Amino acid sequence: MIARLCQGIAGARCTRPEQLHITLRFLGDTAEDRLADVRAGLREVHTPRFELALHGTGVFPPPSARKPARVLWLGLEPPESLRALKDAVDGVLGPDHETAKRGFSPHLTLARFPTRPRHDLDRFLSEHAGFDGGRFVVSSFHLYRSTLRPEGALHDIVESYPLLS
Repeated sequence: MIARLCQGIAGARCTRPEQLHITLRFLGDTAEDRLADVRAGLREVHTPRFELALHGTGVFPPPSARKPARVLWLGLEPPESLRALKDAVDGVLGPDHETAKRGFSPHLTLARFPTRPRHDLDRFLSEHAGFDGGRFVVSSFHLYRSTLRPEGALHDIVESYPLLS
C-alpha cells in the first residue's frame, strides 16, 4: 500500500518497501569500539510497546521555508509514544544535540527528491493530506547500519531490541 502511494510522482526517488524505517536517532559514523557501548546501552531501553498510525503527508523542508522539497513523508500518530521511545534511547546514549537544534519530527520517509520536484507534488499533497494507513503495533526497535550508495542508502539491521509487552 505505501509503495503504491509513491508511484506517479515525477522526479521522486521512492524508498524501497524493505528499507522503510523511522529514525529515532542518527549516529553518523560510529567507531567499532563505540558501537559495542551503543548496543549495550540500547539493551537497557525498557519502554512498553505501543500503537502508531500512518496519517497524512508532508515535505521537508516545509513549504513555508521557501526552499524546494527534498523529502516526502508520511506522518505518524500519536507522536507522544514515539517521543517517549526516543527519550529512552537518548537517556541511555546521551543527549542528541542535532535533534535538540532541529526538533524531533516523527515521520516515515516515502521518497526523496534529488532535484526540484515538479508541480504534481502539490496535487499529491492535497489529495493525500488525509491519508490513513491504519494502525500497527510497535513491538521492537532496531539499530541500523547505513551504507551510502548512488541509488540511495542501504539500511541493514545490526541488532533488534524488544519493547515490553
